[in-house]
Amino acid sequence: MEIKNLLEIIQVQRHDFLNHLQVISGLLQLNKGDRVRDYINQVCQQYENYSKITRIKSPEILAVLLVGSNEANKSQIDIQYDIQTNLATLNVPGEVVASALNRCIKQALKFLAPPEVNDRKMKLTISEGEKKITIKLGFSGVPAEVVKDAQEQMALAEALAAYKSSSKLAVTEKEVEIYMIFPKKLA
Repeated sequence: MEIKNLLEIIQVQRHDFLNHLQVISGLLQLNKGDRVRDYINQVCQQYENYSKITRIKSPEILAVLLVGSNEANKSQIDIQYDIQTNLATLNVPGEVVASALNRCIKQALKFLAPPEVNDRKMKLTISEGEKKITIKLGFSGVPAEVVKDAQEQMALAEALAAYKSSSKLAVTEKEVEIYMIFPKKLA
């Protein structure tokens, strides 16, 4: 993870904050109270999405998610987060999970970023079971292109095997899902 990517996030946050204040100020000057309320609700929803990410205990994983979210925003890709755990019970080093997750997010962005792609959505789910933590990244894509990148997926699976972890790729006509499964610390 490069520091310049994290610094860019801070600059984007600052710019967005000032832009939000200008929009609210402009709407108030135009006496559009209802629009101000709607706009503030919209901004709150965006920040709620970020707050789901910031609850994660691993700084490496958190950084990957923040940078990935920023990169997605640059390409107008919408990421939905369903994060049900803070990853405190993860029994794999954070940098290993972060590296694997970074590879998966970059793959998804590669398929969703071209201008001809209409459905620019990703969904990241992080869930915790009794013995494992599952990270699932789903996105619409062109299956033929994904199959060509099967070598990338195999390399990811090999890298995770050393940590008693695994990855799987599920491809349908409409969607691609990448699963990464990691062991939990036992109580």
